[in-house]
Order: sequence, then C-alpha cells, then structure tokens
Amino acid sequence: MPCPRGSRVRGRSVFLSVAVLATACGGGGGGGSGPTAPPPPTPIPLTDSIPAAGATVDPATRSLHVVHVADAHWRFEYSGTCEPTGTALRRALVDLGGPDASREVVHHRLACRLEPGSDHEVHVDATAGDGARHRASLEFSAAAEAPAPGLEARGAAGLSRRSVDRLFGRYVREAVLREVDTPIVGTLVALLVAEIAERAWTEIGAREATWGTLSAAVSYRSRDPSGAPATLSGLVAMPDVVGAPDYLPPDRIVVLAHATGSTPSRLDPSDGSVVLANLLAGRGYLVIAPDNWGRGHGDGADEPETYLMTNRVAANGLDMVRAVLDDARYAVFHDAPDTVDVAVLGYSQGAHSAVALWLAAASGPDGIAVREVYAGGGPHDLYRSFVGVFEHLADRCDGNPWCRAVDRDVMLPYAVGRILPAFLSYTDVGLAANDILDGERLSEAFVTGMLDGEERFDALRTMLQLNSFPNLVEPAGALPATDARILLYHSPFDRLLPQRNTADLADALFPGFDVIADLEACGSRTFREIDELVDMAGVVHAICAFEMFDRVFRHLREGEAARTGYDRAAGRSPDAAAPWRSLAERRAGMALADGAGLAAFRAEQSQSRLRSLSHRLRAADSPALRELADRLWRAPP
Repeated sequence: MPCPRGSRVRGRSVFLSVAVLATACGGGGGGGSGPTAPPPPTPIPLTDSIPAAGATVDPATRSLHVVHVADAHWRFEYSGTCEPTGTALRRALVDLGGPDASREVVHHRLACRLEPGSDHEVHVDATAGDGARHRASLEFSAAAEAPAPGLEARGAAGLSRRSVDRLFGRYVREAVLREVDTPIVGTLVALLVAEIAERAWTEIGAREATWGTLSAAVSYRSRDPSGAPATLSGLVAMPDVVGAPDYLPPDRIVVLAHATGSTPSRLDPSDGSVVLANLLAGRGYLVIAPDNWGRGHGDGADEPETYLMTNRVAANGLDMVRAVLDDARYAVFHDAPDTVDVAVLGYSQGAHSAVALWLAAASGPDGIAVREVYAGGGPHDLYRSFVGVFEHLADRCDGNPWCRAVDRDVMLPYAVGRILPAFLSYTDVGLAANDILDGERLSEAFVTGMLDGEERFDALRTMLQLNSFPNLVEPAGALPATDARILLYHSPFDRLLPQRNTADLADALFPGFDVIADLEACGSRTFREIDELVDMAGVVHAICAFEMFDRVFRHLREGEAARTGYDRAAGRSPDAAAPWRSLAERRAGMALADGAGLAAFRAEQSQSRLRSLSHRLRAADSPALRELADRLWRAPP
C-alpha cells in the first residue's frame, strides 16, 4: 500500500489507523513498543465563515464558506458530519503587521448535505510542506424545518414595446448628469456624449425592442450575513410573450448585478438596473437582478448593505437564481432541466459582484453554468483602492496610481458610509466604530495605523483582501469550471476607480481563463474632452457604463444571431444620439437662465477654448444651443 500523500481531496477524508500507517510507511519497530501517536493538529482560527459559528441555518442550504489564513502550499482535505466536498480559492496577503511572507487567506467553498434538526461540524484539515498538521473547524446547526420555498411577488409592472423604447431616453433626461450642477457644463457633456453615441453606439437607444416586458418585484428564501434563514428581494424581468407562438428563448439567461445606490426591486424607471433589465427583457431575455442584503424589501432592508462583500453577495445572488429556475412560471424562458447557461452583467459595484457570482458558480455543481461575465469599471482590488484613499488623506501618494486621482469628497463617503459599516457589522475584525471614526470622519490614528502596518488592523486588512480579486493565486487550478468568457472594460480616464483595478484582475486570470480586457473602452478623444471639462471624478465613470452596455448588447445579439441564423433586431436603427441632444437642449435653457454661472464659466476659460466650445454648440443646429454659443463667445452688455 502506498504511503498517503498530502493532496487535496473532495469528500469525506478517510483516516487509516495509526498502526497500519506506521507499518506500511516504515514506522513502528520491534521490542513490543507501540507506535508514537502523532500530535493533534494545530487549531486554525477562522477569519470568516458563512454560516457563522453556532448559527442555525436552513437545512436546504447548499453551500458553506470557511475562511482562514494559511501559509502558501498547504494541502487541504475536508471532513465532517455533512460529508463536505469543496474547493479552496487562495489570495495572497500583503501589508500585515506581523511576518507575512507567503501568507495567504484561503476561502473554502464547501457543498454539504444537511440533516434537518441536527448539529453539524465541518473540518478543514491542512498539511504543511514539513508535514505539520493543522485543522479549522466550524460548528453549526440545521433548523428542523425549512422555510417555505418559492418566490413571492411583491409588485409588478408591464411595458409595451414602445414604452421600452422610450425608457432609455427618459432615463437619460431624468437621471444622467443630475450631479453636474453647472448647466453649461451639463450641456456640453450631453453634446459630447451625443457625438459618441452617433459615432459608435449601435445598440443602446439605437434598436427597438422586440417584445413588451413584464417585471416583478419578488421575495425569495436565502440567508442573512450570518448564514441564518432570511428573506431577500430582487427583480425578475421577462419578455411579454403571451400569445406569441414565434418566441424562441435565447440560449442563456442574464443575471444583472446592481451598481451602488440601485435597488432593482423598487421597479423605479429612474433606476439604471431597472432600465437595463427591461431593455434586455425587450430583446427576449429572462433577467434576474438581486438586491443586496440591506436594500429592497427583505428582512435586512434597514441593515447595512453587504457592500463589496464577495461571499455574501454571491451566496444571496445564486440563491435567487436557483429560486427563479425552480419556479415553473419562468420555464418558458429557458430550456434547462438540469443546468442553465447564464451571462452575468455588472458595472462599478456591480462588476465586483459579477466576478464574485462567477467565482461562486464556478466553484461547485449548482446547476448554473456561467458562460460570460461582463464586468466594467469595477473596484476589483478593494484593498488597494481603499488604501489609496488613506494615502491621499495622509499625503503619501508619491505617484501611486491608486492614490493620485482620489477625490476625497466622493471617496470618503464610500469608505465611511458603505465599506466600513459592512465589515464592522458582519465580520469579526476586532474593531468598533470609535476605533476608526472621529465624529463623522476617519480618525487620524486609524488612517496612519492602517498605512503603518499596526497589527491591530490586520484583521480588517485581511478581510479587505479577501474581498479583492487581483490577488488570487492560481485560480484556474482551483476551480472545476474555467470555460467562462470574461470580458472586462475600464476607461483610462476613470478617476473614481483607477483602471489598474481591471488591468491587474486581467493579469491574475490570464493564462488559465478566456479573458478579454478592453482597457481602451471609453478612451476616445471625446471621452478625454469630457474628463477635461468636468471636475467631478465620477462623471466619466458613469458615462462609460453606456459604452460598455452598448458593447455587451451587441455581443449578446451577435451571439444569438450566430446561433439561430436570424438577427431579430437587424435593420432597426433609431437615432441613438437623440436623447443626449434633447438633454443638451434642456440644459442649455437652464444655462441661459443662469447668468452668474455662465459668467463664472467664461472667466475660467481661455479665448481659444471658448471659441472651440462655441463652435461645438453652434454645430448642433438648435436655436437654444446657438443662443448659448453666442452668449458663451460674447458676454452680454
């Protein structure tokens, strides 16, 4: 019999007796003395887990998450009462206060079969290169009865094909550029985007819907951040194909991960996720858009959002996908008795969530096969983005790309109001609000302590790096499914989230995955002009979303046309620039009424710049824009 080697296995570990091991591997000996029992494994403290230790979970729970810090090259086996199988995703750690050479944070995603009404335990047994043994353990319980399954409708809305076509234009008028509070700047930006749309966009606002749409705000069974049973909410959008015998469902459904501030289940037509969901449904797709915990109408609607918390967002999102697929009402929109093909789509915060959903789906046999991931402008390196804000506050940029473009008025509210509350509320980082805040601002001691490597902040550093992606170590070797196509987008002019977020993620995934990183998305001369025109860090970031979605819609349409031999939307080409020109005219009226703002803007520009902007306004062939061009070039008497 060969000696056991320290390779990772899936399933219950088989432990041979000490006597057999000793005999077969040269141990034991004469003289009648028995073998020396090996020392017990060294306990490994858990960094995080879902469920939390001691929690009671839904017995239908399909996945568990166990996280701990380890040395590189440990080998893992799983055992326990629920016969776990699983995978280990490793992430490199940096900047810890103690010795951190070759340290990693390891995320084990385990699949278990839970017995209702029973106590359970799971063990992760690790073997180091020198043979030393370590063990991480998690104890929890399964409830005696599962909550009622299924989806509960909480609201519904329907749109005709014509209303779907109008949805994007109304969104542009009512929601886009609302934060650009200088009307003349808003006018010019809208004109610049109209130029981009006219030149390059073939889908968003440029093709008519094939179907009307039906949207439902739903509740579904999932789990709270501790892993206990809870109800969450989301949006399901679908084409209105009642009485349409010619409907042919696409070969995948779309999971839409929402951006910051969005709540899909509200069905609000001024919410970008709702607009996207209806545009996709109008092209025939079944769209599933989960709300994060902390949003919508679920049990945790008034709690801190699980903002950029990879494992929790992915667990909730996959629970919603399963609930929809298990509901017979949606079977007409997919042909997947066992496994459904999925495209995952997200921008900004949603891009981070989209990558998290893909990693979770690729880690286990959940009946969900992610075929494409479309992720744009995401904070994929949460740790370096977070630390970049601190370096900016402490005046320690020194050319660091994570720091030099930070807009503290934009980024500090994210750190204080979104990122930190989630980690303080749902993980054990050993910190309280008064350890990090001075009133409503970050305390100087916290900022300098994080930058100087104080050990008391190591747990928070570790959690931030657990929720980053570019530090993944050999992910292709850990994931059972690596055949998804990963399409990444990021503007070189993005001052809200540095492009390095996406460039470094692409480097981490290649080779090993089918990755296309478009780092020239939103990199045209016109986007450069927008960047130079607007001081606010988030404007290019927000407008680049339309560029990305136009490319995604084209990719999906061309894929369906190749599969079916029929391009349903071919030949239909409304004016994609029209909503932006309309917005420019509205803003021009506001600018003409704001004499003081117009004078202040003129005073800040050179004569050559004023001449160029005036020519651009006049070229739009609009009375309001021509009048604004005259006022911009020649001050009123």
